[in-house]
Amino acid sequence: MDTLFTFTDFETHNIAQPTELAILENGSVAIVDFDQKQVSLVSKLGDLITSFGREGRGPGEFIRIDNLFVTDDVIHVIDTNLNMISKFDTEGNFINGHAYKSAAILKEVSAIDRTKYIIATGGVDSTLLSVTDFNTDSTFYFGTPKGESIEVVDFQESLNQLKNGEIPGLYKNMVTLRTDNDHIYAFLNAYSILQKYDQNGKLVWEQKIELPYNEDIFRATVEKAKNSPGGLPAYAYINDLEVIDKEIVILSNRKNSEVPQQLIKVNSAGEITDIYTLPAHVGYLAAFDVDNESNTVYFASSEDGMVYKSPISL
Repeated sequence: MDTLFTFTDFETHNIAQPTELAILENGSVAIVDFDQKQVSLVSKLGDLITSFGREGRGPGEFIRIDNLFVTDDVIHVIDTNLNMISKFDTEGNFINGHAYKSAAILKEVSAIDRTKYIIATGGVDSTLLSVTDFNTDSTFYFGTPKGESIEVVDFQESLNQLKNGEIPGLYKNMVTLRTDNDHIYAFLNAYSILQKYDQNGKLVWEQKIELPYNEDIFRATVEKAKNSPGGLPAYAYINDLEVIDKEIVILSNRKNSEVPQQLIKVNSAGEITDIYTLPAHVGYLAAFDVDNESNTVYFASSEDGMVYKSPISL
């Protein structure tokens, strides 16, 4: 993928730090502005439709937006600081919100439908994930955690583990979650392992995904830990993943600023089938989504303050 074209910038759309995005059914793009703590809707032609949200703790307000999802005609905005899922219609009007519980370090959430969500548990009660339906006020738990639940964070212990080339206990149950109409996907961030579950929580398969930069990323993080005066360096093998027509597409992290990121396509059996190399000159790409109707991929660059787009056929 040789060229990315500018879709939004600060001067035209007043979006300062785009970190997440999602495609609506009409082709418009919902974009998180992490810095201004709001969401903007931009038409597929690039026109700003509206922006909603502001800093605060009230209905429709945010402290830290970590993700957003679109299901049918609802935009779900995830605030992991407030432990709140805020729902808006496709014109940016606030519908309602759900306070959720998670003992996970990153408190990851993904929307299944209007009222049902996958939520990371952080290893509580020897589980990895839960599905909560706020309409029926019901929750079921599933998945085997890689480590114990962390009730008290010991950064020094985790730093020592990382210095020894071990995966810190603090990171073992961190996941990135996605779903489609049939399955739930959990990417175990510290292991580069992808799990596929059915909607009842039964594990279908678990695959180690050998991404091109994994060894370099972990090795560089261990070196940072050895030279750290006390701070715990984090590492991530991926920045985002989406389920596109029953296949998983991963946006890789990069081992340093000199190498390009990649889009990596994984089939329904967990096998890598295609790798798309992205331009190296663009800033750090934090998230992406694909509009299948127009065969267009959109990338949020928090570093450049821009959303890019490019034609693609997956």
